[in-house]
Amino acid sequence: MPNWIMHSKWAKKAGIDKFIADFVNRNIDYGTSWAFAEGAIEYCVDEYESAVAKQLNFFHQKDLEEKYNHNTYVKAFYLHHLLDYFKETRINIYEINAVFDQFLKEKIETETINNEGDKVNFSKEIHQIFDFLRKNKEELYSDLKGGYFTN
Repeated sequence: MPNWIMHSKWAKKAGIDKFIADFVNRNIDYGTSWAFAEGAIEYCVDEYESAVAKQLNFFHQKDLEEKYNHNTYVKAFYLHHLLDYFKETRINIYEINAVFDQFLKEKIETETINNEGDKVNFSKEIHQIFDFLRKNKEELYSDLKGGYFTN
């Protein structure tokens, strides 16, 4: 997987606050203990949700708690998982649109259900991340070939 230096670099480049990026990266990479902690049940609509769905709901709730909500936690969540996906996928990464399409099919949830039972769709945020990476794809490819990976 890409190491945190790469995750931090791309989060900063995407305009995501370092504190938020580090918080999201830590929670994704070090497990989901927060999803099962006392008081965290408010973030989980369904106890049988996947870990990724629980993460998405949790980060969406964090965005709602922020004074100026720009879905920054959610964007950091998608960016983190997408950077990891570039390392995991067997798809030719130079076919960036194919990577994005498969990422949506295999890896990620595009919506969640809020505490009121309403669907919340994050297509806008996902496509902002896709557009950002597409615009910077040569640098991304260079980083993906570089020393930013852990075993």
